[in-house]
Amino acid sequence: MLSRREFLVMAAAAGAGAGLGARVARARTRRDETFFEWKTLREGVVVALGYGGNAMVVKGKDGGLLVDCKNAPYGTTLRREAEIQCGKLLAIINTHHHADHTGGNHAFTGDIPTYAHEKGTPRVLGQMNRYVSQAKEAPGQLEGKTGEAVAKARIEALAYYKHIEERKAADYAARTGVGDSHSLEVAGVKMALRHFVPGHTDNDMMGHLPDLNVVHAGDLLFHRMHPFVDANGGGDTAGWVTSVRKIIEVCDAKTIVVPGHGEPTDVSGLRGQVEYFVKMRDAVAKAVKDGKSRQEVGEMDPGVYADYGAANRRAMVMQAIFDEMAAKK
Repeated sequence: MLSRREFLVMAAAAGAGAGLGARVARARTRRDETFFEWKTLREGVVVALGYGGNAMVVKGKDGGLLVDCKNAPYGTTLRREAEIQCGKLLAIINTHHHADHTGGNHAFTGDIPTYAHEKGTPRVLGQMNRYVSQAKEAPGQLEGKTGEAVAKARIEALAYYKHIEERKAADYAARTGVGDSHSLEVAGVKMALRHFVPGHTDNDMMGHLPDLNVVHAGDLLFHRMHPFVDANGGGDTAGWVTSVRKIIEVCDAKTIVVPGHGEPTDVSGLRGQVEYFVKMRDAVAKAVKDGKSRQEVGEMDPGVYADYGAANRRAMVMQAIFDEMAAKK
């Protein structure tokens, strides 16, 4: 839970932000009109960046659907801004169980159909501590940020904290668990959900919009950044490569690809993810052959991807690969 000091800081900031909003209204930029940074990918398809994994909204004939729900304190904010984009939300899809993609689910599961891979449900139910800890992280994330949109989000994040003791893990779990292949049609929008093999986790699903030529890859794609390999969540880098290659099969040169983290891209981003793991696995395999220890592998400089974000995760990636190879000996 938040300490009393953290609670008071957030509450004071919320009050100050509410007054500030009126004063800065005239000076707002277009970007400042929403809390999330929304990018249009195609007509009727937008993505929200920041404060959790990338969330995609698709507008249909009489409503829309949302893929992924960001961090828990921002669920209400996401719903409010998503429904500005598409009208009434009619379906929610989670690409996998991680809290930065399912945290906001509490704002949707009570009245909107929600879908996720069936293997993700027990993992969501077992991570209530993450949804609580995200409430503690919100004050730091919003510190120093101003504007009417931030003020609203801060108030909504505070409300999330105030009611956290009433929350149950089930509030964050999709109401419908699906298998490895599932198709939806929402407001005239067709989406194919596919799970291949364990990759980032054991419950990754890609969302494919065939009529719009758009793919949401979830965290099977960390675009131009070192990824998080969740071995405890069933992740496997060899399977990750297999899964991304399967996603590539539904893409062409004009496909728009939404990663779980990073800027939207095209099929080249997926190819880059495959290449990343091939090179990293080759580097670790050589190190293992040379007799290097797990610690030495983590300290290695593979000589590639020096310009990638999240450099602090590079050692974790290489040691995860080391563990996979050691387990298969």
